[in-house]
Amino acid sequence: MKVVCIIVLFVIAAAIESATGNEKSPQESKGKTSDNVVLQFPKYIRDHKRLAGELLDICETYSKNHSSSLPSSQIKINDKYVSFKNCTFLCKYGSSNVTLDMPPDTLCGPEGQTCKDKTRCIEHIPGC
Repeated sequence: MKVVCIIVLFVIAAAIESATGNEKSPQESKGKTSDNVVLQFPKYIRDHKRLAGELLDICETYSKNHSSSLPSSQIKINDKYVSFKNCTFLCKYGSSNVTLDMPPDTLCGPEGQTCKDKTRCIEHIPGC
């Protein structure tokens, strides 16, 4: 009986050690960017993370200049709500949303089209 109790204690200790070893520290889970994020931008956008960063910067600037009611600590963009045809994207401020224009030099077509001339832009079809 003592042997069974000792084995059970070792199993419990191993389970606890395994569970605490897999936890992430708060510093590891927080942050603005992550290397494992996959963005669904078109292939002609060479640096997806740079574009996402630029769009976030535009959201932050809009928040500072236009409305003090928009929480700047909860700014997000969603790559599903980026329209390369219209050169617009959606900024999410907590429970509020604002559609803003992309920078004029943003590529909006596979042949070098930019948002400077929106009439030449084409819509991105995810997966293509």
